[in-house]
Amino acid sequence: MTGLNELLLQQDKLLDDMMLLLEEEFVLLKQRQALSLPDIASKKQLLLEQLQRNDASISQHPDQPQLDGPLSAQKEHLVEKLRQCQERNEVNGKLLELSLASNRRLAGVLTQIRDRNSMTYDSKGSAHAAGNMNLNLKA
Repeated sequence: MTGLNELLLQQDKLLDDMMLLLEEEFVLLKQRQALSLPDIASKKQLLLEQLQRNDASISQHPDQPQLDGPLSAQKEHLVEKLRQCQERNEVNGKLLELSLASNRRLAGVLTQIRDRNSMTYDSKGSAHAAGNMNLNLKA
């Protein structure tokens, strides 16, 4: 069985890896590089699963009561790192929501421009949507 101290060190490294990944995600969101986000999401999911498995191992370890005694400082350090990861993830989520809203507004503007450009007027000045005009012109 893996020692409790070793499990705590693994958890610390996993949380460091998660923070680095969240920082990378933040940069990609700021740079609007959405095509790279699915890869980051997959990596985050894998890390999260590893963190959960490791956490389960820690909670079932026979030396687990030491987390409230001699290992309490190490435990608090890990809890703080986890909190920082959660905060960064929330910030990234809000940035993603803002980016999506911006893209929706842009799509709306482009749709309006397209619709405006497809308007035609007859000899009386009445507006008509041109759309796909099938004029059957032969050259």
